Amino acid sequence: MAVILTIIIFGIIVIIHEWGHMRAARACGVYVEEFAVGMGPKLCGFNKKGTLYTIRLLPLGGFCRMTDESDDGKTGFNDVSVWKRMIICIAGPFMNFVLAVAVMIVLGMVTNVSTTQVASVREGSPAQAAGIEAGDRITAVNGKKMFNASDVNYAMFQNGGNDAAITIKRGSQKMVVTLTPQYIQEEDRYIMGVVMLSKAPLINLGFYTEEELAAVPRAGFFESIRSGCYNGLFTLRITLESIKMLFTQDISVNELSGPIGVTTVVGDTYRETKEQSGMTATLIMLANITALLSANLGIMNLLPIPALDGGKLLVYAVEVIRRKKLPPEKEGMLNLAGFAILMLFAVFVAFNDIIRIAK
Repeated sequence: MAVILTIIIFGIIVIIHEWGHMRAARACGVYVEEFAVGMGPKLCGFNKKGTLYTIRLLPLGGFCRMTDESDDGKTGFNDVSVWKRMIICIAGPFMNFVLAVAVMIVLGMVTNVSTTQVASVREGSPAQAAGIEAGDRITAVNGKKMFNASDVNYAMFQNGGNDAAITIKRGSQKMVVTLTPQYIQEEDRYIMGVVMLSKAPLINLGFYTEEELAAVPRAGFFESIRSGCYNGLFTLRITLESIKMLFTQDISVNELSGPIGVTTVVGDTYRETKEQSGMTATLIMLANITALLSANLGIMNLLPIPALDGGKLLVYAVEVIRRKKLPPEKEGMLNLAGFAILMLFAVFVAFNDIIRIAK
């Protein structure tokens, strides 16, 4: 089941990515020869509006093949302006970001909506010592604006054991308090000692009884949409900061996971959530994973590595500066080198995944 679910998740993400390339290509007048889901030998396909849609043997990956240059009156990719080529390259990752945010918006309507309002303060906690009270709204941490509980938790994670400047709003009064986080050894983390207010979802999927819904605050329509947008942007932000930490060596490359590691995570999530919370909660968790992976794919594709969309954008940026195209043979060599690097990196990540599973 884990393998099937992983294939479905990656399939959705890849289809959305390549669909972005295809729609942008058609909008720019470029002829699309084939839209493929999967790689390797063709299993089946059909032709629609001059484009061949295929499903291929290897279930991970896909591609949108465009005509390179004018042929039989069909405009090729290299025939259009550099700006149109850049738009076509950006469209794939952009659609991955759209998918991540769209999934989070839907989840915002069927899951609890977290807020920045303090529901309760733990006795003897750093928050109580700092003067934070139930009902206060945390608007900023160390000067950074907070939109939901995830923002607050992540800001405190980044802060570590250092003193934090917490901006709170109490009624019409706004104040800044200094809080010294407390380290909890059992949980291996620093805490403020507050519980953030969580509102019941707009659409009840059976997690609440009618009596429970009457006893807790319930999110409104626009509040749910706003929460979903915040969560989607938070997912993109965390992905960006994780990549940044990778380059600054705050995260080891040994911690990276590829399809094998993702399959393990998906399988564990499916089994544990289904046993404890049922199928509805399982689907919600899998949707969360889909949004996170979609954001990851979009950002990774924009890295300036040859053979990736970001590498192509870099080549086109050079073309804009030089005011002439890079010779095709040089661009081909760059793409080949980039592909070789990506394959070696994929083997390295797969090896790490296997080692982690074997432990």
